[in-house]
Amino acid sequence: MDIFLKVLNEIAPALIVGIIIWVLGEKAIEKRIKSDAIRELMTHRGDYASTEFRKSLNKISITFHNDSEIRQKVRNLYEVINNPTLPAKSTERTIVGLIYRLCQKNGFRGLTEYDIDQAFPENKQEPQGPIE
Repeated sequence: MDIFLKVLNEIAPALIVGIIIWVLGEKAIEKRIKSDAIRELMTHRGDYASTEFRKSLNKISITFHNDSEIRQKVRNLYEVINNPTLPAKSTERTIVGLIYRLCQKNGFRGLTEYDIDQAFPENKQEPQGPIE
């Protein structure tokens, strides 16, 4: 019995450190996967009719499947996108709201809805002919 305790005392610290390192590594991987999914959605947010946007939205659904609030926001966004009676501005606002909430919940500090909204420039901001 003394030998067992001696071996356990020798191995236990290394085992505990190994488990802690493994858990921290898993959390870092999960955080990176979530951040990548959010960044991908942000990249394609301006063209919500594109295949890339739909793929990135599907990636959000899969990555955040354990988050009921995000699942509900994604469901709501699909309903808004697929409703032809709603104006494009409504779709854009829903996309911005989803991205903003994702960013808030996942450590993107300092990002505002205004920053996200810049993917949807108003028509009046486009140049109207040559500048004199």
